[in-house]
Amino acid sequence: MHLVTTTAADDPLRRTLIVLSAVAALAILGSTMAKNPALPLLAESIGADAAQVGLIAAISPIPGILISSFAGAYSDRKGREKLLTPALVIFATAPFLYLFVSDPWQLIAVRFYHGFATAVFMPVAMAAVADMYGPDRRGEKLAMYSSATMVGRFVAPFMGGTLLYLANFSSVYIACAVTGIMALALSFAVPWRGMDGHEGAPRSTKGTVESLRATVRDRRIVVTSSMEGLQYFAVGAFEAFLPLYALSLGFNGLEIGTIMGVQVVSMLVSKPFLGKLSDRRGREPSIVLGLLAGCAAIVLMPHVVGMLELAILSTAFGITVATVTASTSALVSELAGRSAHGSAIGVLSSIMDVGHSAGPLATGVIVGLYSYQAGFAVAGVLLLLGAAIFTTGVWLRGTPR
Repeated sequence: MHLVTTTAADDPLRRTLIVLSAVAALAILGSTMAKNPALPLLAESIGADAAQVGLIAAISPIPGILISSFAGAYSDRKGREKLLTPALVIFATAPFLYLFVSDPWQLIAVRFYHGFATAVFMPVAMAAVADMYGPDRRGEKLAMYSSATMVGRFVAPFMGGTLLYLANFSSVYIACAVTGIMALALSFAVPWRGMDGHEGAPRSTKGTVESLRATVRDRRIVVTSSMEGLQYFAVGAFEAFLPLYALSLGFNGLEIGTIMGVQVVSMLVSKPFLGKLSDRRGREPSIVLGLLAGCAAIVLMPHVVGMLELAILSTAFGITVATVTASTSALVSELAGRSAHGSAIGVLSSIMDVGHSAGPLATGVIVGLYSYQAGFAVAGVLLLLGAAIFTTGVWLRGTPR
């Protein structure tokens, strides 16, 4: 039986999805503009070396490692809305702190605080969307929500690059604060009662720790979540060091913002289609194909020197990220069951943040010791290994829907 069967039933869900997506788009716009392309350039301007740049880029996902899984499991028991508002307060306040940093360690502290916003908001909001739709539509709707966040990610590098080109770092972080405040204000219009789907989302009767323990015991959930972690290892390396590689080639802030921005455009445009495709054709083939293609794209990046070539590879990489992530969140929510969507997506988010944090940190060390080519090659090899592990550990063993 479909969770949503009539137009009348679908309207409250549609309204909720639209408003929640708009809140997410604004929040992610500010969050992404704070780091892309400004963060590595700000870090370098205050004296950070390559290893410190990697650490600065790696620190903001640490809160996700620490609390995303607990936030998701807690929201299974107490409701999604109780955690989304505090996260939005952080989105609104953190950008002001960047205005006062003067050394790398201060920037690390600010990034750590800022990281709590996405650590809580993203898994809980995605669990809310998963609650609202059944397996025949979940991949598409999760992808549509994710594409709304991609609007913010798309605008961010262009806006940030333009502000850097025309003004300075302060203008970038003031703009981040404005978007965070707008997201917080708009959140009060979210119809929370419309987030439980046509049949209602059952609340978990397990304790938070018990729910998490049951989730991590499912090998399929852990392996699938690890693929998202490997994908975001590569994304972290890309976000932290492609701007510096482009800067070493002589590109200005606007050009770097454009190269980074087209990656987000490709994700934005392709992800709803890829999510719908995974609803119809299965999650597993999309995950494997995306990992393999992502390996090729990221390995090639530091071997080209022209803006057009970098933009093409950035676009291709964005499509591969969309191919993987359009399927992973839907798959883990289906494996966990409806009363544990928050736990499953929280675990996925925590593992994703491990990868997102490790990516720039490890790449920074490798780039500092060897070269950009070596740093990006490591990310590519991990994607290749991930495709092999997922194929043998999950796909070939079957994942009933």
